[in-house]
Amino acid sequence: MLTNLFREKQPSKKTETRAGGIFTVLFQARRDDFTYLLRKPLKNILTVILALSVLLLLFLGMQCHRDQSSRVEIARFQGDRKAAVSYSFDDGTMGHYLVVAPLLEKYGFRGTFAVVPGWTADDPTKAEGFAGSKAYTTKFPVGRLVSWSEWREVASRGHEISNHGLMHRQLPDLTDDQLVREVEEGRRIITEKVGRPITFIYPGRGGDDRSKKVVLRNHIAVREHEERFGGPGFNLAKADGIIDKAITNGQPIVIMTHAVEEAGYQPITRELLDSNLQYVSTLKDQIWVDTFANVSKYLQERDATKVTFKVCDTEKVIFSLSSPLDPVVFNEPLTCIVHARGVSKGSNVTCSQDGKPLPFHLSGEKVLVDVIPEGSEVTVQWTHNT
Repeated sequence: MLTNLFREKQPSKKTETRAGGIFTVLFQARRDDFTYLLRKPLKNILTVILALSVLLLLFLGMQCHRDQSSRVEIARFQGDRKAAVSYSFDDGTMGHYLVVAPLLEKYGFRGTFAVVPGWTADDPTKAEGFAGSKAYTTKFPVGRLVSWSEWREVASRGHEISNHGLMHRQLPDLTDDQLVREVEEGRRIITEKVGRPITFIYPGRGGDDRSKKVVLRNHIAVREHEERFGGPGFNLAKADGIIDKAITNGQPIVIMTHAVEEAGYQPITRELLDSNLQYVSTLKDQIWVDTFANVSKYLQERDATKVTFKVCDTEKVIFSLSSPLDPVVFNEPLTCIVHARGVSKGSNVTCSQDGKPLPFHLSGEKVLVDVIPEGSEVTVQWTHNT
């Protein structure tokens, strides 16, 4: 019985096998745990290294983007000047052709001439062609107005011919159909006779929201605010003061003038305009003088253009400018300011776009280069002076 009892207490072979299986499983589990414990720190370390690498790349990318953004910027005005001025002349009187255009060219400037198509004849020798301007020439004995052939000559010299309305009618007073005709028929005729006008100069008292909406369907800008040359008490000090104020405020301005050296609305003399242009010519490094169209294009391009970088290191920048605006119309070069540490007049600097040289000039440690925002790559390289 003791033997039987003893035998009952001994594990059976089956039980022994089960126990061995359990021991094997437990041993395997412990071995797996040990391997896992060995592998887990390595896995964690690799994870941490990977995470730190990603963070480092992100940080370096942010630093590079920040550095790139500070390296290239688009100037507020062309040439990195403080302000811009456009000289505009309304109604197309002969003083504009005989006096104004030559005076502007004398100083290297170009102006904007607001033409009334319904007052303008093809042939200056045929006075009947100016019948539409009879009311104006009766009130102001200016003889005749500038003809289309003369305007074509002025435009060929780089001046802007702007739309001043078909018959110089007050736009807010017109019906919808009359308004569209006044604006669009004027534009059609100027396009046919000289070339497409892209700006509009309000006649008389100006416009309103309704007329502005019609105008901007086919023009990129409208003169809404202007500084007036002429009128009672106007003199050279006031003219020059308008320029000084624009520079101080850092603003673009449009100057409005009517008759010059002739009978007409609020006339000014040749001498006054000449003296003012001479004064402005001494400030060319501070104020940009160009047509209303060119200044308007620049401002709109500047605000719409995106700078994209390809290379940005200590002695080279490769970037491109892209704009959603119509490149056929918006083709005014934008002045890009490249901040090049250590560069000076003695440095070797090169600028190119698609392999073609670009003109540039230096201003302190800045390279100023004019670029049309059409997407192609611009490369600026320089050497540091030691």
